[in-house]
Amino acid sequence: MRSILLIFVVIMIFLFGSSIYAIEIKFPGEEGFFIGKPMIYVIKATAGDPKTVGLEGVYRFGPDKVNIDGENYYDCSFTNEGGGAHFYLGIDNVNEIVTQKGISFGDTNLNINPAITALKYPLIAGKKWEEKTKLTAKNIVIPGFGVIPSELTIDNVSAQTVISSTSIDVPFGFFDCLLVESTYNGSLLGLPVTLIQRTWMSEDNVPIKRNFEFTKPTKMILYDMELSEANPDPYDLNWDGIFNILDLMIITKYYGMQIKSTRIPNPDINGDGFVDMKDINLAISHFGEKYKKQ
Repeated sequence: MRSILLIFVVIMIFLFGSSIYAIEIKFPGEEGFFIGKPMIYVIKATAGDPKTVGLEGVYRFGPDKVNIDGENYYDCSFTNEGGGAHFYLGIDNVNEIVTQKGISFGDTNLNINPAITALKYPLIAGKKWEEKTKLTAKNIVIPGFGVIPSELTIDNVSAQTVISSTSIDVPFGFFDCLLVESTYNGSLLGLPVTLIQRTWMSEDNVPIKRNFEFTKPTKMILYDMELSEANPDPYDLNWDGIFNILDLMIITKYYGMQIKSTRIPNPDINGDGFVDMKDINLAISHFGEKYKKQ
């Protein structure tokens, strides 16, 4: 059995080999958002319970959906001991975009109508876009003023998004990333309000870090979280519950590559910075193992 697997690996290396390229994240289809897969993030800052800073929470893109204004959106949740946050996102396969309909953290809710474009593929450095929308806020926290429980509407909000290239070091590893930064400008109760949402996307279309903060009327971070663990089972690279040929194919795709920036799924199983026979032999020793699907 082991010799058969080694022959298969050699064939895959010959057919696919490895390639190095500049970061450009193409639209991966719905399966490319790891829908329902648990990813562990550590809380770096929050406007909620300060006791949760330093603790981990679980992020999932769906699989549950919610209906908002007659349309279905994925409920992308981040849950932790302090409650967590929700990002309501829609996937448009035809136009290759991800739309954002709302955000909630604790008791605060922000409805975005019309939904804005959160991600416009392909993602490349220098790409930018601007949209107009309306925010309806409930239980909004205004820094320096406290919580305003009544429902408030902020009309004619300018939402500007720009993509830049960067690198980032988080608990899970070092990543080359594209930073997607969206700035919302409007006014609330006569006060200028600026909210900035940032998402660091890996070249494998995984959010590595997220934060959301007020910069006006005063500076306050609402949440900040970083990837701590992408997959609890390092050999089950595609999260299907078993280590098999499909996982080996991921490793052979990157065979011979020096891994300077962490990949998800990570073909460098032994973590020495190279994808080579050490990783293949280690993987084959776990071939056929089954895991409890999260």
